[in-house]
Amino acid sequence: MKIFRIIVLASLLSGKTTAICQTPVIDSLRQQVYKEANDEKKLAAYLALCEEFQSINRDSLDIYCPEIKELADKSSNPRYKSLATLAYANWYYRWGWSDSALFFIEPEFSRNKVTDDSKRDIYFKLARAKAMYHGSKLRFEEALGELYRILPEAEKYKDTLNAGLASNTIASIAIARQQYPEAMQWIGRAILIAGNDNRLLAVLAPAFLNKGHVYASVGKRDSAAYFINKGLLLSRQLQNMNYVATGLRIQANIYIAGKRYAEAEKALLEMIAVRKSISPASQLVDDNLQLAEFYANTGQINKAIDLCRKSLATGDLTVGTEGGVYANEPKIRMEYLQLLSGYYKKAGMLPEYQASLEGLLSLKDSFYAANSAEAIAELQTKYEVQKKENTILYQKYDLQRKNFLFYGSVLFTLLVLAAALFLFSNYRKKQRIRMKLMMEEEKRQATEAVKKAEEKERIRIASDLHDNLGAYAASMASNLNYIHLPDADENTKNAFRELGNNSHAIISRLNDTIWVLKKDSLNLTAISDRIKVFIGQIRKSYPAIQLEVEENIIKDHLLSSAQAFHLYRILQEGINNSLKHSKGKNIRVLFEASDSWSVKVGDDGVGMTADPVKGWYGNGLVNMKERSREAGWQINWHATDGQGTSMEVAPTTN
Repeated sequence: MKIFRIIVLASLLSGKTTAICQTPVIDSLRQQVYKEANDEKKLAAYLALCEEFQSINRDSLDIYCPEIKELADKSSNPRYKSLATLAYANWYYRWGWSDSALFFIEPEFSRNKVTDDSKRDIYFKLARAKAMYHGSKLRFEEALGELYRILPEAEKYKDTLNAGLASNTIASIAIARQQYPEAMQWIGRAILIAGNDNRLLAVLAPAFLNKGHVYASVGKRDSAAYFINKGLLLSRQLQNMNYVATGLRIQANIYIAGKRYAEAEKALLEMIAVRKSISPASQLVDDNLQLAEFYANTGQINKAIDLCRKSLATGDLTVGTEGGVYANEPKIRMEYLQLLSGYYKKAGMLPEYQASLEGLLSLKDSFYAANSAEAIAELQTKYEVQKKENTILYQKYDLQRKNFLFYGSVLFTLLVLAAALFLFSNYRKKQRIRMKLMMEEEKRQATEAVKKAEEKERIRIASDLHDNLGAYAASMASNLNYIHLPDADENTKNAFRELGNNSHAIISRLNDTIWVLKKDSLNLTAISDRIKVFIGQIRKSYPAIQLEVEENIIKDHLLSSAQAFHLYRILQEGINNSLKHSKGKNIRVLFEASDSWSVKVGDDGVGMTADPVKGWYGNGLVNMKERSREAGWQINWHATDGQGTSMEVAPTTN
């Protein structure tokens, strides 16, 4: 109900707010702004437009008000300067920065005296704005102080508009304090002031709405409906959407009390549609919460759940395209989650109920940790306002006779509660951190154990290869050297020679495999050195070909043992392909590394003239591609007929 009271107070304090965006009045004033070329006339048109500040979209005010300030700074007209300051302050008020708005207008009172006929209207606008700013912060005593000052001044100068508006606003505060007989007295006074003067519909419309509100509050639904309908009719004639939204909300409550649910839903939806164009998101939040409660209390629990889910969207805190708001602020999200968890429970959706409670608990933890001081101040303000409500119009406070002990005990209790909330939140945070550290340590230990097991198994396999297969292969090669077959035919001799070559190849391949398996990881430099050894072994078989290895390694890179083995085999195959097929005289292996790395094998031969995978190179290149893919690299061949072939291996870029 707090937000509802603020809406009524702000709307009734607003004075003259005639239209929602794009009404004829607003459009006409905008066209006048665009039409004027002279700075002074443009400023006057802007000021007239900003008289409707509560009916203009707040985003539009973000554009208009800086332009107004710039034009007012250049103007020499003191009246325009004061009105520009008020427009700027009202812009701040629309954003909820009422204290800053007060700061802007305070100096203007000394420049616009009520006794000055030419500036009296500005004085009353400033005074009503001051009361409005205080009311928006629930500072009712300060707001009433301004209103009681305005009232006799308005009567003195026969200003019926301001006298009627002040009476209406005092009635609104009485309603907020649940002082209904007193509210009715002020409402009757406002209606009497307005009489049958059509120029004072801005007084009659909120007076009838207030009267309907009082009757609704005391359970007289028929009388309430009668006066609300009259107030809505006048509000629509005025095109004052603030009044219309307020009336629709009261009307919806009357329908709900009378169990006329279809009509209540229609009124609530129309109210939200009206708010969408003229109200800040916080007011729409309150409207949505009321609509959700309406659905839940009238057996439409699924509608209530859907509305809360939609309203829990995240993004910029602005009015959404379908009438919702993006609920980023923790306080707003807590209100929605609080309702949503209850709806889940009521609907028997227990997993969703549990998830919403966990989300609500997490949100409360973060909110209370960040806003504990603000929460204390807000609680204290609520308490003081509640204590003052019942006595604000009947007596003056003697500040020196306040019961300091009582207020001190209340403040102490609030501080203890805040400290308890903080300590509880801190304890939960430490528990979560401790649990996270334990899980990370378990994960680290598991990873380390797997790594050690892999390393142990790799070393065991290398030892087995060396001690068993290596020993047998070496023995086979050695025994073949002792076998002489002088009388054997040529085929037999060739077979023995091939057997000897294969045995040495087995030993070489085993040595390469064991070299890789014994290491957890190898850097590019080590692989380059191994390629140099390989080239040294085969160079004598190709005396007519120049083989060389070049290094341009600025920053060395570590490769896993599996990657190192793949790279070594790819380079071996690339060198062998160049030796066997290129017909070149020079073969060059280039290792390059800085932020990334690459290895190239190039020759100056005839160039690759067939498909590099399916052509006459056989399965070797297929194996090279497969090794590259498995290691996470890319391999490419570049060839030009008669100018050689270049193969490059490098990590993938994506």
